[in-house]
Amino acid sequence: MIKIKKENYFKVLNPELFKAGEKLLGKYELYINNALEKGTLCFYKSFGTKEAFEYGSYNSMCMAYFPEKQRLNLHCSSYGGMCGFTFDEEELNNKNLLCYDRECMEFTINFIKELIDNKIIKY
Repeated sequence: MIKIKKENYFKVLNPELFKAGEKLLGKYELYINNALEKGTLCFYKSFGTKEAFEYGSYNSMCMAYFPEKQRLNLHCSSYGGMCGFTFDEEELNNKNLLCYDRECMEFTINFIKELIDNKIIKY
C-alpha cells in the first residue's frame, strides 16, 4: 500500500532516464529548477476546477529529482501549496472525497507505482 507523507524520498535506480526538457517514461515533462539545488529536475501537476484555481483551493503534486544525491522527492499540497496533503491508498474508498482530491491521490499513487514497476525508483 502506498502512503503519501508530508515529504517522500525515493532512491533513484535509473538516473540516466532523467533529462531536462525530455519526458520521463514519455509522459512526464521534466524541467530544471535551480531554486532547489543546481540541476534539480522537476515535474509538477495541478488538480482542481476552474473555481478551485481562481480561489486557490486546488491540489498539486510536485516531484523533484536531485541528481547529485540520486534521490527523488515527492510531495502533494492543497490550498494552492499552502498545506501539505497526506493520504494512503485506502482513503480512495472514501465516497465523500472532492473530485480533485481523488484525482490528485489517484494520479500520485499511479505515478509512484509506475516508477516502481519500471524500476526507476525503489519504494
